Amino acid sequence: MSELASQSEAPLGIVLRTTPLRESDLLVVLYTDRHGRVTAVARGARKSRRRFAGALSLLVLGRYQLGRRPRGELWGLDSAEVVREWTQLSSDVVAVAHASYVAELVEGLLPVESPEPEALDVVVALWDVLAAGGPSPSALRAVEIALLDLAGHRPAIDRCAACGAELGDGAVFDPQRGGAICRACAGTSRSTGVRPYGPASRAYLRAVVERGGPLEARSLDTDPRFTAAERGAARDGLVAMVTGIVGKPLRSLEYLAKLGAAGRRAKE
Repeated sequence: MSELASQSEAPLGIVLRTTPLRESDLLVVLYTDRHGRVTAVARGARKSRRRFAGALSLLVLGRYQLGRRPRGELWGLDSAEVVREWTQLSSDVVAVAHASYVAELVEGLLPVESPEPEALDVVVALWDVLAAGGPSPSALRAVEIALLDLAGHRPAIDRCAACGAELGDGAVFDPQRGGAICRACAGTSRSTGVRPYGPASRAYLRAVVERGGPLEARSLDTDPRFTAAERGAARDGLVAMVTGIVGKPLRSLEYLAKLGAAGRRAKE
């Protein structure tokens, strides 16, 4: 996708978040292939939608005509157009929650105005997965690992993040120290979020990485080698690492937890 962009075209990007501003404006946080994460003011976007043509929503890949405003850090968003959209997913609350979580990850993990065009590829790949077969926990793990890697925080999975040794029995996952920690180094892992990191959870995360993308990782949701508990333990470790780096609770995660709790109650 990133090769589609050219200097003569407006930057390709996605909307991460919008906030009402004054009577008719919107404050829009975008991630674009050319500028990375930027915050822009869309003048009149709440009253006149013609200039933005439905491109100021989640689950839309668009081209965004941006300009710098004098004496300010904010950009101006002059117009936008839709390139692709996945807005048919809006009726699936879990799919929207997954998409919202990834938007929060991009905003929280990737620095301002430091473009990583591959981030757009990762997000769009997840949207394709959601559209093709619905929410996939393993696809979400692939996105978390990819975005952590782009942000310079790739988690250690197979070797100790502290000493580089191979992992054996007694390994833990320490989100604050970069992931896997061997038994010999685990004595100094005392922070909140440290948890046992067994061979099955390691094998699951290794398989996610080896699949190479969200679509390929989807098959791991039903792989008989891994139990739901083992996949859940891997999820909890990655989520703890993500939230520790972002430095604040993620609202989409809280919503996903509520949806999961509601689903469990419905089965009882």
